[in-house]
Amino acid sequence: MLLNCYLPAALISYFLGSISAAVLVGKLFTKKDFQKEGSGNLGATNALRIVSKEKGKAWGVFAFLAVFLFDAGKAVAACLISLKIVPDYNIALTLAVFFAVLGHNYSVFLKFRGGRGAASLLGVFLFFDWRVFLAWFGTFLTTASIFEIIESKKFDKKTIARAANRQIIGRLFGEVFALVPVYFLNQSLFWPCLLATPLILVRHKDRIEKQLKEIAEKD
Repeated sequence: MLLNCYLPAALISYFLGSISAAVLVGKLFTKKDFQKEGSGNLGATNALRIVSKEKGKAWGVFAFLAVFLFDAGKAVAACLISLKIVPDYNIALTLAVFFAVLGHNYSVFLKFRGGRGAASLLGVFLFFDWRVFLAWFGTFLTTASIFEIIESKKFDKKTIARAANRQIIGRLFGEVFALVPVYFLNQSLFWPCLLATPLILVRHKDRIEKQLKEIAEKD
């Protein structure tokens, strides 16, 4: 069973996840290596920042959508292939999501560097159960906003934008808390979410350290 279905599903998912949309978009739009620009992250948000600076806001938004949809789509493709190979539905989804996110974060084509994996996980939620997508994203954004209000000691029309852009600690707590609604809404998606979440959290280590340093300097 392991060699006939689990291993092929895991390998296919990993290699699909390893394909970096940000690298392709970077070469197409700016001729720059996104690993050396902006935050250095190979994700949609960094693509937005870099392309907006080079080409303008409209092109930046287009780049963001291109990277996000590609990263989301490759995880969905991994799930659909895994479901054809692995007979158990829950195991198929869990294997595909975990290894697709692993490949995205530690790409075999990029010397095991990559993005942070959230877009791939969100793509699976959106494709298989839009309620889970809304619950996860809502919990994530609400928690990040609360942390931003506590840290900045103010609430204004830019609070949510600041929370989404720079409130790393709040966002990570939000991703952990979001496991609760996912569990109650769709347990088939809970296990993939549970195993993929640590992969996402680990990739934020440098940004957590940076924010903690900023908080310490303010105090």
